[in-house]
Amino acid sequence: MSLCTRVEINGEVLDVLPEHDAHRRQMVDELNGQGFRVVAVAYKEMPGSSDEPVYAVKDESDLILLGFLAFLDPPKSTAAEALQRLHGLKVDVKILTGDNEIITAYICKEVGLPVEQILLGSQVETLSEAALADATGAASVFARLAPAHKERIIKALQRQGHVVGFVGDGINDAPALKAADVGISVDGAVDIAKESSDIILLENSLLILGQGVLEGRRVFGNIIKYIKMAASSNFGNMFSVVGASAFLPFLPMLPIQVLTNNLLYDFSQTTIPTDEVDADWLTRPRKWTIGEIQRFILFIGPISSVSTT
Repeated sequence: MSLCTRVEINGEVLDVLPEHDAHRRQMVDELNGQGFRVVAVAYKEMPGSSDEPVYAVKDESDLILLGFLAFLDPPKSTAAEALQRLHGLKVDVKILTGDNEIITAYICKEVGLPVEQILLGSQVETLSEAALADATGAASVFARLAPAHKERIIKALQRQGHVVGFVGDGINDAPALKAADVGISVDGAVDIAKESSDIILLENSLLILGQGVLEGRRVFGNIIKYIKMAASSNFGNMFSVVGASAFLPFLPMLPIQVLTNNLLYDFSQTTIPTDEVDADWLTRPRKWTIGEIQRFILFIGPISSVSTT
Protein backbone atom coordinates (compact mmCIF):
# COMPACT_ATOMS: atom_id res chain seq x y z
CA MET A 1 0.00 0.00 0.00
CA SER A 2 2.97 2.30 0.47
CA LEU A 3 3.48 2.19 -3.32
CA CYS A 4 -0.02 3.57 -3.99
CA THR A 5 -0.26 7.35 -4.35
CA ARG A 6 -3.83 7.29 -5.67
CA VAL A 7 -6.97 5.27 -5.00
CA GLU A 8 -9.96 4.43 -7.19
CA ILE A 9 -13.33 5.00 -5.47
CA ASN A 10 -16.56 4.40 -7.39
CA GLY A 11 -14.71 4.66 -10.70
CA GLU A 12 -13.02 7.95 -9.79
CA VAL A 13 -9.26 8.14 -9.22
CA LEU A 14 -8.36 10.32 -6.25
CA ASP A 15 -5.17 11.23 -4.50
CA VAL A 16 -4.57 9.28 -1.32
CA LEU A 17 -5.50 11.34 1.72
CA PRO A 18 -4.58 10.56 5.34
CA GLU A 19 -8.16 9.50 6.04
CA HIS A 20 -8.03 7.09 3.07
CA ASP A 21 -4.87 5.52 4.41
CA ALA A 22 -6.31 5.14 7.92
CA HIS A 23 -9.54 3.66 6.57
CA ARG A 24 -7.89 1.05 4.38
CA ARG A 25 -5.49 -0.04 7.12
CA GLN A 26 -8.43 -0.36 9.50
CA MET A 27 -10.25 -2.47 6.91
CA VAL A 28 -7.26 -4.79 6.53
CA ASP A 29 -6.88 -5.14 10.32
CA GLU A 30 -10.57 -5.98 10.68
CA LEU A 31 -10.37 -8.65 7.98
CA ASN A 32 -7.19 -10.06 9.54
CA GLY A 33 -8.91 -10.15 12.91
CA GLN A 34 -11.59 -12.39 11.37
CA GLY A 35 -8.98 -14.79 10.01
CA PHE A 36 -8.86 -13.48 6.43
CA ARG A 37 -5.64 -13.18 4.49
CA VAL A 38 -5.72 -9.94 2.53
CA VAL A 39 -4.10 -9.16 -0.81
CA ALA A 40 -4.07 -5.56 -2.07
CA VAL A 41 -4.81 -5.08 -5.80
CA ALA A 42 -3.35 -2.05 -7.57
CA TYR A 43 -2.67 -1.02 -11.16
CA LYS A 44 -0.81 1.55 -13.19
CA GLU A 45 -1.43 2.83 -16.70
CA MET A 46 1.78 2.63 -18.73
CA PRO A 47 2.47 4.61 -21.93
CA GLY A 48 1.91 2.60 -25.07
CA SER A 49 4.85 1.42 -27.16
CA SER A 50 5.22 -0.34 -30.49
CA ASP A 51 7.98 -2.47 -29.05
CA GLU A 52 7.49 -5.30 -26.58
CA PRO A 53 7.09 -3.60 -23.18
CA VAL A 54 9.79 -4.26 -20.63
CA TYR A 55 8.99 -3.48 -17.00
CA ALA A 56 11.43 -2.98 -14.14
CA VAL A 57 11.13 -2.66 -10.38
CA LYS A 58 11.19 1.14 -10.66
CA ASP A 59 7.88 0.93 -12.54
CA GLU A 60 6.22 -0.39 -9.37
CA SER A 61 5.53 3.12 -8.11
CA ASP A 62 2.71 5.67 -8.22
CA LEU A 63 0.18 2.85 -8.29
CA ILE A 64 -3.58 3.21 -8.08
CA LEU A 65 -5.15 1.10 -5.31
CA LEU A 66 -8.20 -0.72 -6.67
CA GLY A 67 -9.23 -2.77 -3.63
CA PHE A 68 -8.57 -5.91 -1.63
CA LEU A 69 -9.01 -9.64 -2.05
CA ALA A 70 -9.79 -11.51 1.17
CA PHE A 71 -9.15 -15.27 1.48
CA LEU A 72 -10.39 -17.41 4.34
CA ASP A 73 -8.27 -20.46 5.16
CA PRO A 74 -9.86 -21.85 8.34
CA PRO A 75 -8.05 -24.41 10.49
CA LYS A 76 -8.94 -28.06 9.99
CA SER A 77 -11.87 -29.29 12.03
CA THR A 78 -9.59 -31.80 13.78
CA ALA A 79 -6.93 -29.23 14.73
CA ALA A 80 -8.25 -28.38 18.21
CA GLU A 81 -8.66 -32.02 19.25
CA ALA A 82 -5.27 -32.94 17.78
CA LEU A 83 -3.57 -30.19 19.82
CA GLN A 84 -5.29 -31.40 23.00
CA ARG A 85 -4.10 -34.96 22.40
CA LEU A 86 -0.53 -33.84 21.73
CA HIS A 87 -0.59 -31.75 24.91
CA GLY A 88 -1.72 -34.83 26.83
CA LEU A 89 1.24 -36.72 25.37
CA LYS A 90 3.65 -34.02 26.64
CA VAL A 91 4.38 -32.79 23.12
CA ASP A 92 4.85 -29.01 22.99
CA VAL A 93 3.28 -27.35 19.96
CA LYS A 94 4.71 -24.17 18.47
CA ILE A 95 3.27 -22.21 15.55
CA LEU A 96 5.69 -21.02 12.85
CA THR A 97 3.96 -19.04 10.12
CA GLY A 98 4.53 -16.36 7.54
CA ASP A 99 1.12 -14.82 8.31
CA ASN A 100 0.93 -11.61 10.29
CA GLU A 101 0.39 -11.57 14.04
CA ILE A 102 -3.31 -10.62 13.84
CA ILE A 103 -4.31 -13.61 11.70
CA THR A 104 -2.06 -15.90 13.72
CA ALA A 105 -3.61 -14.85 17.02
CA TYR A 106 -7.10 -15.43 15.58
CA ILE A 107 -6.24 -18.94 14.32
CA CYS A 108 -4.63 -19.86 17.64
CA LYS A 109 -7.77 -18.72 19.45
CA GLU A 110 -9.92 -20.84 17.13
CA VAL A 111 -7.95 -24.02 17.89
CA GLY A 112 -7.62 -23.35 21.61
CA LEU A 113 -3.89 -22.65 21.65
CA PRO A 114 -2.99 -20.01 24.25
CA VAL A 115 -0.94 -17.09 22.93
CA GLU A 116 1.22 -15.57 25.64
CA GLN A 117 3.83 -14.06 23.36
CA ILE A 118 4.23 -13.71 19.58
CA LEU A 119 7.74 -13.39 18.23
CA LEU A 120 7.98 -11.74 14.81
CA GLY A 121 10.42 -12.49 12.01
CA SER A 122 11.90 -9.00 12.30
CA GLN A 123 12.77 -9.76 15.92
CA VAL A 124 14.21 -13.19 15.08
CA GLU A 125 16.45 -11.49 12.52
CA THR A 126 18.17 -9.40 15.20
CA LEU A 127 18.67 -12.17 17.80
CA SER A 128 21.94 -14.00 18.35
CA GLU A 129 21.90 -17.80 18.47
CA ALA A 130 21.98 -17.80 22.29
CA ALA A 131 19.22 -15.21 22.55
CA LEU A 132 17.14 -17.09 19.98
CA ALA A 133 17.47 -20.28 22.02
CA ASP A 134 16.05 -18.47 25.06
CA ALA A 135 13.28 -16.90 22.97
CA THR A 136 12.17 -20.21 21.47
CA GLY A 137 11.75 -21.60 24.96
CA ALA A 138 9.59 -18.68 26.09
CA ALA A 139 7.47 -18.14 22.97
CA SER A 140 5.06 -20.61 21.42
CA VAL A 141 3.90 -18.55 18.43
CA PHE A 142 6.11 -17.07 15.70
CA ALA A 143 4.65 -14.89 12.93
CA ARG A 144 5.81 -13.01 9.82
CA LEU A 145 8.58 -15.56 9.32
CA ALA A 146 10.69 -16.02 6.23
CA PRO A 147 11.83 -19.57 5.31
CA ALA A 148 15.28 -18.93 6.82
CA HIS A 149 13.68 -17.83 10.11
CA LYS A 150 11.78 -21.12 10.40
CA GLU A 151 14.95 -23.08 9.82
CA ARG A 152 16.82 -21.07 12.48
CA ILE A 153 14.09 -21.69 15.03
CA ILE A 154 14.10 -25.43 14.33
CA LYS A 155 17.87 -25.60 14.81
CA ALA A 156 17.69 -23.49 17.99
CA LEU A 157 15.24 -26.00 19.49
CA GLN A 158 17.47 -28.90 18.47
CA ARG A 159 20.48 -27.32 20.17
CA GLN A 160 18.49 -27.35 23.40
CA GLY A 161 18.10 -31.13 23.15
CA HIS A 162 14.58 -31.21 21.73
CA VAL A 163 13.53 -33.71 19.08
CA VAL A 164 11.63 -31.56 16.60
CA GLY A 165 8.91 -32.54 14.17
CA PHE A 166 7.70 -29.94 11.68
CA VAL A 167 4.45 -30.01 9.71
CA GLY A 168 4.28 -27.94 6.52
CA ASP A 169 2.89 -28.02 3.00
CA GLY A 170 4.22 -24.92 1.25
CA ILE A 171 7.34 -23.87 -0.62
CA ASN A 172 8.38 -21.67 2.31
CA ASP A 173 8.29 -24.70 4.62
CA ALA A 174 10.89 -26.72 2.69
CA PRO A 175 14.02 -25.55 4.62
CA ALA A 176 12.35 -26.20 7.99
CA LEU A 177 11.07 -29.61 6.85
CA LYS A 178 14.61 -30.54 5.84
CA ALA A 179 16.15 -29.25 9.09
CA ALA A 180 13.67 -30.93 11.45
CA ASP A 181 14.31 -34.37 12.92
CA VAL A 182 11.01 -35.47 11.38
CA GLY A 183 9.56 -33.50 8.47
CA ILE A 184 5.84 -34.11 7.97
CA SER A 185 3.84 -33.02 4.96
CA VAL A 186 0.45 -33.83 3.43
CA ASP A 187 -0.55 -35.47 0.19
CA GLY A 188 -1.82 -32.19 -1.26
CA ALA A 189 1.39 -30.27 -0.53
CA VAL A 190 3.65 -28.78 -3.18
CA ASP A 191 6.28 -31.10 -4.61
CA ILE A 192 9.26 -29.43 -2.92
CA ALA A 193 7.58 -29.79 0.50
CA LYS A 194 6.85 -33.49 -0.06
CA GLU A 195 10.38 -34.13 -1.30
CA SER A 196 11.79 -32.44 1.82
CA SER A 197 9.61 -34.47 4.18
CA ASP A 198 10.22 -37.78 5.93
CA ILE A 199 6.51 -38.57 6.28
CA ILE A 200 3.57 -37.69 4.03
CA LEU A 201 0.10 -37.87 5.61
CA LEU A 202 -2.48 -39.45 3.32
CA GLU A 203 -5.43 -38.90 5.66
CA ASN A 204 -7.09 -35.49 5.82
CA SER A 205 -7.00 -35.44 9.62
CA LEU A 206 -4.50 -34.07 12.11
CA LEU A 207 -5.53 -36.68 14.68
CA ILE A 208 -3.15 -39.06 12.92
CA LEU A 209 -0.26 -37.09 14.47
CA GLY A 210 -1.19 -38.15 18.00
CA GLN A 211 -1.75 -41.72 16.83
CA GLY A 212 1.67 -41.69 15.21
CA VAL A 213 3.32 -40.49 18.42
CA LEU A 214 1.65 -43.26 20.42
CA GLU A 215 2.58 -45.94 17.90
CA GLY A 216 6.17 -44.70 17.79
CA ARG A 217 6.41 -44.90 21.58
CA ARG A 218 4.96 -48.44 21.56
CA VAL A 219 7.50 -49.57 18.99
CA PHE A 220 10.35 -47.90 20.88
CA GLY A 221 9.20 -49.49 24.15
CA ASN A 222 9.18 -52.97 22.59
CA ILE A 223 12.62 -52.38 21.06
CA ILE A 224 13.96 -51.53 24.52
CA LYS A 225 12.36 -54.71 25.91
CA TYR A 226 14.03 -56.81 23.22
CA ILE A 227 17.45 -55.25 23.78
CA LYS A 228 17.24 -55.65 27.56
CA MET A 229 16.10 -59.26 27.28
CA ALA A 230 18.66 -60.29 24.67
CA ALA A 231 21.61 -58.42 26.17
CA SER A 232 20.99 -59.54 29.76
CA SER A 233 20.52 -63.15 28.60
CA ASN A 234 23.75 -63.17 26.60
CA PHE A 235 25.60 -61.45 29.41
CA GLY A 236 24.31 -64.06 31.88
CA ASN A 237 25.35 -66.95 29.65
CA MET A 238 28.84 -65.59 29.10
CA PHE A 239 29.11 -64.77 32.81
CA SER A 240 28.30 -68.42 33.59
CA VAL A 241 30.74 -69.79 31.04
CA VAL A 242 33.63 -67.54 32.05
CA GLY A 243 32.99 -68.02 35.78
CA ALA A 244 32.71 -71.77 35.55
CA SER A 245 35.77 -72.04 33.30
CA ALA A 246 37.89 -70.65 36.12
CA PHE A 247 37.11 -73.70 38.28
CA LEU A 248 36.37 -76.54 35.87
CA PRO A 249 38.95 -78.39 33.76
CA PHE A 250 36.50 -78.60 30.84
CA LEU A 251 34.19 -76.25 28.96
CA PRO A 252 30.96 -75.84 30.98
CA MET A 253 28.94 -75.25 27.79
CA LEU A 254 29.67 -76.43 24.30
CA PRO A 255 29.21 -74.00 21.39
CA ILE A 256 26.14 -75.95 20.22
CA GLN A 257 24.62 -75.54 23.66
CA VAL A 258 25.20 -71.77 23.64
CA LEU A 259 23.62 -71.47 20.18
CA THR A 260 20.66 -73.64 21.22
CA ASN A 261 20.13 -71.48 24.29
CA ASN A 262 20.16 -68.33 22.13
CA LEU A 263 17.72 -69.92 19.68
CA LEU A 264 15.28 -70.73 22.48
CA TYR A 265 15.51 -67.13 23.72
CA ASP A 266 14.85 -65.90 20.18
CA PHE A 267 11.67 -67.98 20.04
CA SER A 268 10.46 -66.42 23.28
CA GLN A 269 11.19 -62.93 21.94
CA THR A 270 8.99 -63.32 18.85
CA THR A 271 5.98 -62.29 20.95
CA ILE A 272 7.49 -58.91 21.90
CA PRO A 273 6.14 -56.99 18.83
CA THR A 274 2.59 -57.87 19.91
CA ASP A 275 3.19 -56.99 23.54
CA GLU A 276 1.27 -54.11 25.09
CA VAL A 277 3.37 -51.26 26.47
CA ASP A 278 2.59 -49.91 29.93
CA ALA A 279 0.36 -46.83 29.88
CA ASP A 280 2.94 -44.97 31.98
CA TRP A 281 5.53 -45.47 29.23
CA LEU A 282 3.27 -43.76 26.68
CA THR A 283 2.57 -40.62 28.70
CA ARG A 284 5.82 -38.80 27.93
CA PRO A 285 8.70 -38.83 25.43
CA ARG A 286 11.55 -41.28 26.00
CA LYS A 287 15.17 -41.11 24.95
CA TRP A 288 17.75 -43.73 24.16
CA THR A 289 19.70 -44.08 27.43
CA ILE A 290 22.67 -46.45 27.32
CA GLY A 291 23.29 -46.02 31.06
CA GLU A 292 19.86 -47.40 32.00
CA ILE A 293 20.33 -50.42 29.72
CA GLN A 294 23.77 -51.08 31.18
CA ARG A 295 22.41 -51.02 34.72
CA PHE A 296 19.67 -53.46 33.74
CA ILE A 297 22.19 -55.84 32.14
CA LEU A 298 24.58 -55.72 35.09
CA PHE A 299 21.74 -56.42 37.54
CA ILE A 300 19.62 -58.95 35.67
CA GLY A 301 22.53 -60.65 33.86
CA PRO A 302 24.10 -62.24 36.99
CA ILE A 303 20.61 -63.24 38.21
CA SER A 304 20.02 -65.01 34.89
CA SER A 305 23.42 -66.66 35.24
CA VAL A 306 22.64 -67.94 38.72
CA SER A 307 19.21 -69.24 37.71
CA THR A 308 20.56 -71.13 34.68
CA THR A 309 23.41 -72.72 36.61
